[in-house]
Parts: sequence; C-alpha cells; structure tokens
Amino acid sequence: MFSTEKISQSTTWPRPFQKSWDIIKKMRYVAIFLCFLVTTVGTLLRSLDDDSHECLFNCPKRARNVSIPKTEKACMGDDAIIAQILDGYNKLDLPGGGHVEVSIEIWVQEVSKIIEITSEFELDIYVTERWTDPSLAYAHLNPCKSNMSVDGATILNKIWNPHACFVNSKLANIHESPFKNIFLQIYSNGSIWHNYRIKLTGPCSSTLRTFPIDQQRCMLFYESFTHNSDQVKMDWITTVPPITILKGNITLPDYVLVDFSASSELRLYPPGIFNELIATFTFQRLYGFYILQVYVPAYISVFISWVSFTLGAEQIPSRTTVGVNSLLALTFQFGAVVNNLPKTSDVKAIDVWILSSMAFIFASLIELAVVGYLSRDGQHGSIKFSRCRCSWLCMNCKDWTALKIDQMSSIVFPVSFFAFNIWYWFIFLGFLFSKNVSDDGISK
Repeated sequence: MFSTEKISQSTTWPRPFQKSWDIIKKMRYVAIFLCFLVTTVGTLLRSLDDDSHECLFNCPKRARNVSIPKTEKACMGDDAIIAQILDGYNKLDLPGGGHVEVSIEIWVQEVSKIIEITSEFELDIYVTERWTDPSLAYAHLNPCKSNMSVDGATILNKIWNPHACFVNSKLANIHESPFKNIFLQIYSNGSIWHNYRIKLTGPCSSTLRTFPIDQQRCMLFYESFTHNSDQVKMDWITTVPPITILKGNITLPDYVLVDFSASSELRLYPPGIFNELIATFTFQRLYGFYILQVYVPAYISVFISWVSFTLGAEQIPSRTTVGVNSLLALTFQFGAVVNNLPKTSDVKAIDVWILSSMAFIFASLIELAVVGYLSRDGQHGSIKFSRCRCSWLCMNCKDWTALKIDQMSSIVFPVSFFAFNIWYWFIFLGFLFSKNVSDDGISK
C-alpha cells in the first residue's frame, strides 16, 4: 500500500485537483470497509448450495409460481382406454347378457333420382344407431374425456354391433370420399353412438292409374340381419324426430317430396321374429311438363281437325291432309310418353286422354268420308229418308246434304269435346285419385 502522506509531500498538485485528493483521503476508510464486506459475503455465498443461493434472491418470485402438487391420479388417454376395454372383450357376446335395445335415426341428405322404368329411387342418407354396452364402460378408468371419438372403420369390427341393414335395398354403399364415412363415439357409461353415410337404391310402388298426377311411394325396411327380436329390439329414436330432411325440402325435375313417415312392425322369418323399421317417402309428380308436352298439343290437334268443317265439301284433299296429320302428330306424341313409362297393363289417365283425342280426330275423318261420298256427284248430293217421322237430330225428314253435315259437325264436335273435358278433369281423375289413395294409403 502506498502512503498518501508521501505523495502529498513529494507532489505539488494544482489547486482544482488538490480538493479532489482531499476528498479521496477522507473516503479511504469507507472503501476499505466496503471491500471487506464484499469479500465476506462472497465467501458466505460460496459456502451455500445452489438452491440456497437462488432462494436468497429469488424466493419471493418462486413462491408465486409454485403450485401444490395434486394427489389425484393422472387421467387416462383414449388410446390407453381403448386398449384396456378391448383386452379380453368378446364381440360375439350380447351386451348385458341379451335383449339389447337399439335406437335408429335417419337423416336424409339428398334424393338423387326416381327411375320410373325400374320403379326405384336413389338417395344419400345418414344412419345413426345407439345402444349401450356395459363391457365398454370406462368411467372407472379416470378418463380425460367423458366420451371419445374413435376410428369407426377399425374399432367397429372389434366390438359387438347389431349388424343392421336395409333388407329391401337393391344397392347400398358406404361413402368412401376421401375416407370411409363411419363415425363411432363411445361414452364413459358404455353408450355407443354409431353413424355412417350411405348411398342406396330402394324400391318404389305406383299403379300409374292417375298418371301424370300420380304419386310414387318409396319404402325402406331396416332391421338386424343376424339378431331376432328376442336378442335385439330395434326401434325408432323417441327423443328427436326419427327421420330428418337436412335440406328442408327435396325437389326433383319430375317429383317433389310431399310426405315421409316412420313406422315399425314385426316380421316373421324362419330364424324367428325380427323388428322391422319402415321409412316411407311419398313423392308427388310435377305434371307441368306433361301439360305442356302432351295435353296442350292434343288440344291443338283436335282443334285443327275441326278446321276441315269450314273448308267445304269440294276441299276433300286438303281436309284429308289436315285430319291425317293431326292424327299422326298425336300418335307420335303418345309414343314418346309411353317409352318413358314402365310396361304395365294398367290403363293410365293419360291413355284415356290421348285415345279419346284420337277418337275425336278419327271421327272427323269419318265425317269427311261421309261428306265426300255425298258430294261425289256434285255439290248438291244428298241422302233422302223416305220414311222419317222424327229425326233424333231434329232435322225433320230433310235431305242430309254435305253442307248440312259440316254445319252440324262444327257444333256437335266442340260441344262433345267440351263435355268430355268436364267428365275427364272433374269426375274421372277425381275418382281415380281417391281410389288410388284408398288402395295405397297415400295422403296428399
């Protein structure tokens, strides 16, 4: 250590520095004390362990972040639960020893088409099955969640399921875009929620007697394929509507869905009695197309055939052309309609209309033949009735000339056709439709 006295004696400081040096001399004892204190504290810290050293400065902060450890057991994840509940599980055993109750629900996504030739319809639906399997309960395993969604395509083959299907479907496929559309959810109490999306083709029935204002009645039968009613009770869900239309309303180019219902019945098979669930869909035909493409052209053809009555007896070739063309046009139109309908022996309402219209046109050709016969010797050809007391046509024994027959036909034909229309639209169709409703049980 150097001596400040020696420095002060041997050195002459400038006046400003002299004052600073005096202050340093006065603070030298404070500096010596601070050096001693730092050295002592450092020695003490080195003697402490790391945790004590950290706590000396950070204990208040750490105390805020420390959580009291739980004494509960850690929850179990889905994979561990699946592995444990399937260990020793036998999928052939009926849950609960037998008589399993399975609730069914259907969501209709879309009706693609109705094929009249083969009497079938195609639709996409979601089918939901719910049942309880006590062997799959896992509430005692301290699960992290009260329910778990699993890979339905894989797990469903490892557990018991009712093996239900649409027994009257012509074709049924589960959607696989982009993966198999099967959803499976298992609840902690053993309840199973199974849902899948399927495209299927089912049968329809219609007598076509009231075509084109008829209805198509399409039915789907859903039941367990392997378990009878003693083992599995299939029934519609009661907490919500059993059938739901997701779109609100379904309209096709030719049909509109007007009604749907859910019912059930017992079906007897050789293995026993099975619960059969029935989903019924009623479609009303949209007849606007047939009004424009069949009825209106038929009206026009019949009206054109009446034009020949005003052409006169001398225009036989022209009148023949008009009548024959009207008849041919109606015939071709009728053939186009029949080609799109199934081959059935039922007389359809449109058959009665087309054939009656043809009969009116054909009758106009018969009238033309009579007029031509009367006028073959000239314009004044006639047929005389020698003994005629009172004609039912009120002609009072007058000669029937070609002109008079044309005049009479121009009145009789329109009046007869008008009377036929009243009978057809208000009596005939009403009778057929009421009979169709009573036979098939279809409501409007």
